Amino acid sequence: MESVAYHAYLQDAAHGLTHEVEANGAVITCAYRPTDLLVAQDLAISRAVPAAELVDSLRRHYQGKTYCSLSLAQDGAEIENQFITNSTAYTNALAYLNTGIAADVFLVTPTLDSIPALASIYPRQYGTTGHSTVLLIFDTHQLDLSHGFHITFRGDQFNVGTLRFPFTASDLADLPTLRF
Repeated sequence: MESVAYHAYLQDAAHGLTHEVEANGAVITCAYRPTDLLVAQDLAISRAVPAAELVDSLRRHYQGKTYCSLSLAQDGAEIENQFITNSTAYTNALAYLNTGIAADVFLVTPTLDSIPALASIYPRQYGTTGHSTVLLIFDTHQLDLSHGFHITFRGDQFNVGTLRFPFTASDLADLPTLRF
């Protein structure tokens, strides 16, 4: 599948790879990010010709990790903006998005194996997107994800409660292949 169609497929909630919930006035979106998206990004940055050997090498580099993004918005703006009038609370919210959120997001298998995010990446967008998006990385090399999984977010920091985002085995199995 071509890149534009692949991105559209991933963003279409009907395919089960992107979930959006509203909680206490906030909109939270959790999206599965396939390894091929990272491979495509690496290829675009390096401007390398996507030879099969290079693509396979990059896929092996990301193997054993599962990636999901978590986007948070309140009133159509980044979630941290609700604290803009309180510099301490605003700084705490930014610090949480940068370093603390990984401890509050878990990948859980149907057999109830549960792991916290290994790491998170939060690139600030400074009002350009209308939401705060964090890329979450899970070390899943020892887990069987063939039966699906769900992501649990303990959203107490932003007063949204605990949220659960399911990713079923069939939705993951139906994921098309990105053409490089």
